[in-house]
Amino acid sequence: MHGQYIRNIDRQLISEEDTFLWLSKGDQKTETEREIVAPQDQALQTKYYATKILNTETSSNCRLCQQFDETIYHISACPILAKDQYIKRHDSVSAQQHFNICKETVVQLDKKHWYEHVPKSV
Repeated sequence: MHGQYIRNIDRQLISEEDTFLWLSKGDQKTETEREIVAPQDQALQTKYYATKILNTETSSNCRLCQQFDETIYHISACPILAKDQYIKRHDSVSAQQHFNICKETVVQLDKKHWYEHVPKSV
């Protein structure tokens, strides 16, 4: 399974140089790098991995939707997860970005109600 991500990059129009820029800087902890690279190589314990690589006699279908093989790529698009978890993740990332933009602009942030915009007095 190792090297899956590289093979997938070769099949798509993705800049390898830009994709791995974070690796060349060397400012990540080993543990962080491992946590990022393992899913890219599909080297996590999914049901597909257990069935096809470890040769267990279990179904490789997703434990949530039961429709598709439980691969890393499926987990990122599983219809069951997409209904709830991905929306929550999207909303929290968007809220953080909104907060950062407000801090950098002329918008005053109330610590309790940071989402209520009050123009800063100049």
